[in-house]
Amino acid sequence: MIDYTVVGPGGAEDRRGGSAQLRGDAAPEDSFVWVELDAPEPELLAAALEALGLDRFSVDAAHTTHRRPKVETVEGAVLVLVKTVWYLEATQQVETGDLTFYTDGRSLVTVRRGVIDPVPAVRRRLAEDARFRAEGLPGVVHALFDAIVEQYDGAVEDLTDDVNDLERAIFSGERVDRNQEIYFLIRETLEFQNAVRPLVPFARSLKQRHGDTDVLHHKGFGAVAGHLIRVDAAIETCMSLLATVLTAHQGQIGTWQNEDTKKISAWAAIAIAPTIIAGIYGMNFDDMPELHWAVGYPMSLGLMALVCVLLYRGFKRNGWL
Repeated sequence: MIDYTVVGPGGAEDRRGGSAQLRGDAAPEDSFVWVELDAPEPELLAAALEALGLDRFSVDAAHTTHRRPKVETVEGAVLVLVKTVWYLEATQQVETGDLTFYTDGRSLVTVRRGVIDPVPAVRRRLAEDARFRAEGLPGVVHALFDAIVEQYDGAVEDLTDDVNDLERAIFSGERVDRNQEIYFLIRETLEFQNAVRPLVPFARSLKQRHGDTDVLHHKGFGAVAGHLIRVDAAIETCMSLLATVLTAHQGQIGTWQNEDTKKISAWAAIAIAPTIIAGIYGMNFDDMPELHWAVGYPMSLGLMALVCVLLYRGFKRNGWL
């Protein structure tokens, strides 16, 4: 049995039936059928698509994990797979799900995975708003697509804030190795980009009113397409900034290492001077100057101290210490 909704001028009615009943309810010209599935079994999805004449698309592909967004058009029917995205601020992680549309303009099958679910809000509009119902199935597809793209805004804002915070921390003057944080954010930004960028060519075609099917000719798709393109540009800005920050931070680390090398070399030079003097005067030769002087020992200590002070001042003046 398949749960579905019949949407007509008078409202939206939830029904449950087999393939034959679903096929019959999809026949009237003044209404359309919407089958909403949450991570269904392949057999259930295949039965719904077959009953509605949408079985020209692969069911196996719809159940593959880590799917990329895509748009396929076959004989007037269209498959649109859109990634849903949400951002976990506590762990700075981008999480993704997806919503797949199968439609021929007369019926609609949606398959959802993940936390983000734009379907309930659209169903409420269908039940309460006669003007929205009058837009028909293209209005529903547009509303779902628009709700998903709207979710991108919150995620990209949170990601941008974390990238900006990381940039400020790197240039704060603290000597902290943040390579791991940068690489982590680059990985998450890349995941976000992979969820959005494959749809950019499709968005540009929608913006230019070049949709292949009537269901994509809704007047609001141009604005949604422009919104999607702006989100992609914002993600690209984050990626470029992270690449710049990574290069600058690696330069910082190289500078820190050079400074440490200079300090170590300077202190080694200061330490080796008295060692050399002590080594010379520690030789067991019979004839050595100052060896039997009463002031020989304090003089050698004073010489060591003088050499160390002179070396310290020289290294300090040159910026090595």
